[in-house]
Amino acid sequence: MIKEVIKADGSIEKFDLDKLSKWAKYASKVGGDWSELAIETFTKLPELCHSKDIHQAMIDVCYSKQDLVYSRVASRLETAQLRKNIERQLGIKVNKASFKEIRDALINKGVWCKDTIPTYTLQQEELFEELKHIHLESWQVSQWVDKYLLKINGVTVETPAIAAIGIGLGLHGDTQDAYDLARDIIYSRTNLPTPVLNGIRNGDFNGVSCCVISAGDSVESIEVAQHLAVRMTAKKAGIGVEFTTRSKGSDVKEGRIKHLGKHPIYKHTDSGVKQFTQETRGGSATVGFTCIDPEVYNIALWKSQRIDIEQRLDRLDYSFIFNDAFLDAVVNRKDWYLFDYNDAKLVHQAFYKASTETYNKIVEDHISDGVKHTKVQALDLIKHILMIRQETGRMYFFNVSRANTHTPFNGVIRLSNLCQEICLETTPYESMEDLYLDNGSGETAFCSLGALVPVNIKDDAEYKRVAYTLVKTINKLIVKCPKMTKNHERTMLERMSLGVGITGLAEYLYKQGYDYDGSESSLEFVSDLAEKHCFYLYKASQKLSEETGIDVKGVDLNWLPVDTKLGKFTPKMDWESIRGKPRVNSVLIAHMPTESSAVASGVTNGLYPPRKVVINKKSRKGVVQFICKGFEQGKNLLAWDVDNVTLSRYYSAVQDWSDQGISADTYFDPRKFENGKKPLSLLLKEWVAHFKLGNKSMYYVNTYDDDEVSIFDLIQSVEVQEADCESCKL
Repeated sequence: MIKEVIKADGSIEKFDLDKLSKWAKYASKVGGDWSELAIETFTKLPELCHSKDIHQAMIDVCYSKQDLVYSRVASRLETAQLRKNIERQLGIKVNKASFKEIRDALINKGVWCKDTIPTYTLQQEELFEELKHIHLESWQVSQWVDKYLLKINGVTVETPAIAAIGIGLGLHGDTQDAYDLARDIIYSRTNLPTPVLNGIRNGDFNGVSCCVISAGDSVESIEVAQHLAVRMTAKKAGIGVEFTTRSKGSDVKEGRIKHLGKHPIYKHTDSGVKQFTQETRGGSATVGFTCIDPEVYNIALWKSQRIDIEQRLDRLDYSFIFNDAFLDAVVNRKDWYLFDYNDAKLVHQAFYKASTETYNKIVEDHISDGVKHTKVQALDLIKHILMIRQETGRMYFFNVSRANTHTPFNGVIRLSNLCQEICLETTPYESMEDLYLDNGSGETAFCSLGALVPVNIKDDAEYKRVAYTLVKTINKLIVKCPKMTKNHERTMLERMSLGVGITGLAEYLYKQGYDYDGSESSLEFVSDLAEKHCFYLYKASQKLSEETGIDVKGVDLNWLPVDTKLGKFTPKMDWESIRGKPRVNSVLIAHMPTESSAVASGVTNGLYPPRKVVINKKSRKGVVQFICKGFEQGKNLLAWDVDNVTLSRYYSAVQDWSDQGISADTYFDPRKFENGKKPLSLLLKEWVAHFKLGNKSMYYVNTYDDDEVSIFDLIQSVEVQEADCESCKL
């Protein structure tokens, strides 16, 4: 038990139990037994410890209760510690200081950029007085401190309220939009990406979340794609890249030499992006490869732990790109044909957008003409891919047929991003000059992300307003963010591509009396939410077009998601009232994982059911304990309780109303299967069902890997997967 305390200045004093009791009483004003908290903290500590350790020990005791009440006690302790740190660094008592004092101190210390923050007004003061009293859950406070709040010498010097106001003012100036955005952040109505939450007020306007790159079949084009992958990783974007090149052994220079294939290209790309970091994680990329590539079997194996380490490229993630013709061939056990790009350019061109009938006819004509090809069984190929996916968890899928039909784009969508929710046009660059010229013919796809939190939005009127504020905010980010080249600047401003998702769906379902049980009422509820989400975002973009005179080019304004949706639920919104009207943005909806900032918003991740009710997520500052609110044991379902086909139906209900895609996770519990292995037949069934339902992509496999914990035990300590890019996690 504690006897002496080392103070911040290094001096040692006798431990004072009264001080500990006062802290316990203060923290327990929201509930809990203060005396129990004080006693457990006292007995937990060694005889000699630092004063900060006492505070942390009290928080750890709260976490050990695994209870929402004590989590809120911990929140008061963490907030108090945060304020104390600010006082030490800035010499200001946050509770008593005005916003002007805090603002001026942050600018004088160089934490906030003077040129970014507008002139002080009394309205800012009123906003601060409102927001500084808003209660945040302990995991929200911890996540803000860990990832988003700015620091001096590693010590945090903002509160979430201060940061939110700074973000709003930095983007929108001293306007109602700034105040609305700050409120939406603190009241957890809006999610913004990590680069935004830890930028803006310091002058950093990096707002590009995702980057999708295509390479053509030339040394110069490959060089540009690899150059872009490295540069955009350094700019914190999540990278998706594909190389439409000839395969190993193909003729080069009229047969004088043979092509080395994609392995050295992929290896170089991997080593390039690994040189850089994205906030709290290393650089990463997902490489897309098609089901008609002669190297397809080997490419998949490069991800496996079963091959020689010299051949292994397991740090890369892979996306298996296929079309409806392949899906049909799998279902009907048909032959499938692989063509080298150098031999059958027309087949490779038709692969992305042609109907199944047209594509098959082109293939048949090439075979009849004696074009070199390899015949395989479509079923054997997909089994091979599914086995690698189950082994690694990181073999993804992207259906280009669905991506190119359920979209307003006129051009070709070839692949997706790191997390598989982005569906945008790309065109390979012919040379480095092509990239850096304003009128270069190539195009990199860029998308900026955000999310809405329906569980914290009170009604449709507020949903409409929050959607408008968020669209306007992300548009400002696109305009203000630094552009790598003139070509990028032109295409980004022409496209203005957004991906606004939904997060906290699980808690919203619980609150409304629904679950992931596959019932028609539950699915229709989700469909209606996704429809409303889409409709209000399109309305917002159209309203901004009216206000600014900006009209996006390169998309079919007459196309709406209602035109090509596959679900049976009757639309509820007046879609004809918005058809054909100008808007600012090419696309507006994509659903990302939100692994990170869902914690900051206090809700469950994205569209997913919770993996556990209480999760201890590891972070740089220690453990962040997240508690899923609204979950009732014996009533609600965890992710491991929902079969993947049923989950795919929920994704489909959302995909119907999304002009881009979904980071659609699946779940695997080894304890439910003999020898811990899921039958290949079931994997195949899940894959076919998922894409027959109209989903565009399939993302990560989450595996339950704690054998000692009962399925009925709702508590699990897990480390957050950091595979996703910071932006997609939001």
